[in-house]
Amino acid sequence: MKAKICLAGVLASITVAAEKKFVGLDPDDYAHGTVLNRVIPEVGLITAGRDNLPHPPRPFDVTVYETSFPWQPPTGDSIFAHAGVGFWNTDRRLRMDFNGLVSSVSIAFQGGDNLVAEQGLLEVYTLGGILAGTYLTQPVFGGQVETMSITHAVPDIAWAIAYTTTGNSPFGRLDHLIFSAPVPVPEPQTIGLLGLGAIAVFGCARPRLR
Repeated sequence: MKAKICLAGVLASITVAAEKKFVGLDPDDYAHGTVLNRVIPEVGLITAGRDNLPHPPRPFDVTVYETSFPWQPPTGDSIFAHAGVGFWNTDRRLRMDFNGLVSSVSIAFQGGDNLVAEQGLLEVYTLGGILAGTYLTQPVFGGQVETMSITHAVPDIAWAIAYTTTGNSPFGRLDHLIFSAPVPVPEPQTIGLLGLGAIAVFGCARPRLR
């Protein structure tokens, strides 16, 4: 009986890993000025303030900004923008609310100043609004790109924030969002079953004492 339980736990783990898929949202796929707030069902985009809440009371739409000046965007010809502005800072943050829970988030950050190095920051949060991880880029100058990426073992990320950290220059750009396909928020009974599965897998891995 124990062997059957162990096998079921292992098969469930393999199935979850095999079904992991990713969703991409790239401004290059849309015309200049397109509103991206709800352009795909898996994620909602909005402009947030330094408190990570929609800002201002009527939040700025997130749109496509096509530009090749003064640098080519990280991918293609367009970047994420708001109110006709193609950069993100402490007071204007890109907020991503996922339609479910995800296990990984990735977005490209590009420096926006030739004279001053900038750093991008990606933060991910749980359903309860608890900070669950951060990614801070190396200092980059205008045109240089670093991808910010956070991956967790299980889906627990409900929303994320990306922007240029406070410093001498606030002109960092954001482009090409990729995240794991959202999974529905589990019911309490489902969480219990997942816990039993984890115990079963752990039991399989434990050596039998003689």
